[in-house]
Amino acid sequence: MSRRPAAQYIDDTLDYEVGSIVKVLIVYHSGMLQNALAIYRALAENGSVELTVVAPERVVVDRVYHPSGWLEVNRGSHSDGYCLVPLPLVDPRRYNLGFESEALRQVMKDHQADILHVWDEPLSYSLHRVAWLRFPASLKSKVLFYAFENTPPKLGLFGRLIWKTAWTQIAGGAAANSEALSHLRQAGFPKSRPMEQIFWGISTELFKPMDKVGLKHDLKLDYDYIVGYVGRLIPEKGLAWLLAAVKQLSANVHCLIIGSGPMRGEIELWSELPSLAGRVHLLDAKPAEELPKYINCMDVLALPSLTTGQWKEQYGRVIAEAMACGVPVVASDSGAIPEVVGPAGLIVPEGDVSALAEALQTAIFHEERARLIQEGLRRAQQELSVQAMSQRLVGFYERVLRS
Repeated sequence: MSRRPAAQYIDDTLDYEVGSIVKVLIVYHSGMLQNALAIYRALAENGSVELTVVAPERVVVDRVYHPSGWLEVNRGSHSDGYCLVPLPLVDPRRYNLGFESEALRQVMKDHQADILHVWDEPLSYSLHRVAWLRFPASLKSKVLFYAFENTPPKLGLFGRLIWKTAWTQIAGGAAANSEALSHLRQAGFPKSRPMEQIFWGISTELFKPMDKVGLKHDLKLDYDYIVGYVGRLIPEKGLAWLLAAVKQLSANVHCLIIGSGPMRGEIELWSELPSLAGRVHLLDAKPAEELPKYINCMDVLALPSLTTGQWKEQYGRVIAEAMACGVPVVASDSGAIPEVVGPAGLIVPEGDVSALAEALQTAIFHEERARLIQEGLRRAQQELSVQAMSQRLVGFYERVLRS
């Protein structure tokens, strides 16, 4: 993609006119995740956007997102219709400290974006840093956030004062769930600044229906019926609750758990119970390109998250991934899950083993299954895909630039 010299950008005005190309600079501490790359490609395919992405040269991530625990990129790229700029983080093991200031300031100065979109929380240090680094590097750029955090921010008097000052430099933001936005308004984010709920997108080119019978044979998962879980192995994901529900199902229903985390040993103990012996299959986290094969082997995907005093489910990306593969979803009513599932899955009260078992039974064996599959496929494509997210983002960018 051709680019004008930085000197020419400095002379440009950033006054937006309807139909103009929107110059977008995304700053994302996990910028090389496969899912993020799919979102960039979808944005770049929109003829209204000229996209540049700042991603870390090296950053530690949960093994759920990459089996090695690290994401790395050594050089920039102009492939897939956008410009990728790798920059060093202050500390690759502590992404919340953001990118090194001088390197980031130079990119902002060179690109003179209309939109500086920081894919981080509205109370993040990264957002705060970008908002102030734009002086004088990219003074007219509109700074936005993208949020997932859906618990009320705990701000003392001093913290509220600091962030109310910082938010004067933020033009608005988007979030994966509605609670994130409502809590932010209550914390004092300016009512005049636009905010919008925009679902985080997944690739329906990667996650799609495949040959279930063939995959079960190839992956040695030749069981009659499979209840699946994908994610971190931690108590708040409701795995003990899930296994208790599977115990209530017939012996030909197995449970496939894919992920990593501190509950691995506990799950192994559960799997030795007489009622679950030989029915629980625990696999390590899988790379993004392999995961759709395993999801396609499932007859239902369960996300039985449990709210704690400090956390509730913020999104549940695997919900969309399962729907896109034609796999029905059964999930709890924790946090944002009901918003993401919509009418395309079954929602049960948190911690209710009988209700979870009944919903799993319905999704596997009852005629409701066909409706769940078709509605899930529709929802994944029209509302939860990277294409749907990119369209919503472009519309939001234009709205911000007109405000």
